[in-house]
Amino acid sequence: MSGFELDARPVAAVVLSSQLAYGAVGNNVIARMIERAGLRTVAVPTVLLSNLPHYPTVSGGAISDQWLSGILTDLLDREALAQASYVVVGYLGSPSQARIIAEWFLAARGRYPQLRLILDTAFGDSDVGLYASEEVAASYGEYLIEHAWLMTPNAFELELLTESKIHDEQDAANAALDLMDAGPDHVIVTSAPTEDADFIGCLLVIDEENLEQFDTGRVQTEAKGAGDCFLGMLTGALLSDVSLIDAVAQSVAGTSEALSGVHPAFTVTCAE
Repeated sequence: MSGFELDARPVAAVVLSSQLAYGAVGNNVIARMIERAGLRTVAVPTVLLSNLPHYPTVSGGAISDQWLSGILTDLLDREALAQASYVVVGYLGSPSQARIIAEWFLAARGRYPQLRLILDTAFGDSDVGLYASEEVAASYGEYLIEHAWLMTPNAFELELLTESKIHDEQDAANAALDLMDAGPDHVIVTSAPTEDADFIGCLLVIDEENLEQFDTGRVQTEAKGAGDCFLGMLTGALLSDVSLIDAVAQSVAGTSEALSGVHPAFTVTCAE
């Protein structure tokens, strides 16, 4: 690592997602959760916005292909990923970004075989429908899914990705297994169906014989970024050598507590 770096820790993960000047979604949450585990993270924006688009005004937009490609190339040239374990991909600003990231990831993994891709297909949800374009939604499948080690779609996204209907836990499991045929070793279905409407599920599909569902009480909130909070906590736990099952359980509980306002998820603690 270059002597220019004040933080001499090796990079543990690279996160590519949306980034806001004001707000707690995308990189603002994912990278922060990983950093809370005591791990150095590189956060690469796919879009740069002033705030959530739910406010009356929003400024900014997608990072250009030239900028994104250049940033990723520089990371390889700096050998920043030499000891990294995960590349985490979330929200994309344009379809071409999926191609750029996929090509870069293959080059990075060729140099550093330990790298694994965690893919969150962040393009829609049941309460709002698609919040990315249809072209962006399709680009995940065209370029990235085949390279993923783990995917974390919500039930709405999983339906679109597999062209299926999900009414219950078995439907979610079957759709996740279909998705695994396209690439990922494991799938976590967030916002999975439960028998009790007062609960929301998170279904981990390790393989055809190993499925675990974690149910937690629904929290009434308009806050955005729950999926990003879960993804960051999950990645931080995995980087801390927590098993996949335990990492999901911890992240489900932590996200629920954060939404309830009882978990210090966004508290920054300075080392003495």
